[in-house]
Amino acid sequence: MKSKGMLKFVISIFTVLLLLSGCSSKPSLDLVSATVEIRNDEGRLGGIGITSGEKKGEIIVPIALSYDFVLKNTGGKTIGGMEKLNSETYEYDDGIKVYIEPNENLQAVTKEVMGFNIYNEKERKLAYLGIGETSSPVIEPNQEGKYTFDFDLGALEKNPEIRLAPSSEQLEKLKEHAMDATLIVSVEGEEIARFDLSNLD
Repeated sequence: MKSKGMLKFVISIFTVLLLLSGCSSKPSLDLVSATVEIRNDEGRLGGIGITSGEKKGEIIVPIALSYDFVLKNTGGKTIGGMEKLNSETYEYDDGIKVYIEPNENLQAVTKEVMGFNIYNEKERKLAYLGIGETSSPVIEPNQEGKYTFDFDLGALEKNPEIRLAPSSEQLEKLKEHAMDATLIVSVEGEEIARFDLSNLD
């Protein structure tokens, strides 16, 4: 009887260890900080040169919805890689990829304010508005990586190169709802973490 009880105990411990090892194989990431701002900063956003008309030669600095995220690798393994450089995108195929997935409410607000979903690449291209991104393809154990997104929303003054931005009231409304989204982190097409931005303190 004792041996049967002991066997059950050993099997139970073995099962728990298997479950723990399965959990620990998934990368451990924490979202350290997440902020969003409406920017008109040439140092960060750059500028667009006017090539025709009365303002030819002038530089237009776009208005942008700018996100800043800091992720921390709290596990013991390196996350991401820098070995598979994609010659078309100049990104690392084995590197960390971060995406903003808007919820239905945010999609509705962007369509109301901008006339289209700014988080959809095809719709953005049709509107001739770009996005700037910076990222860290690798985060070593106990290190942090910074990820930024700058969604162009237009210009403050009329020009032949880029559409006019919405009113300041509309921009403020977009900023108010900008965290109604999920931040998704993946490596080589596999999702490794997601963070509900609407639940942040």
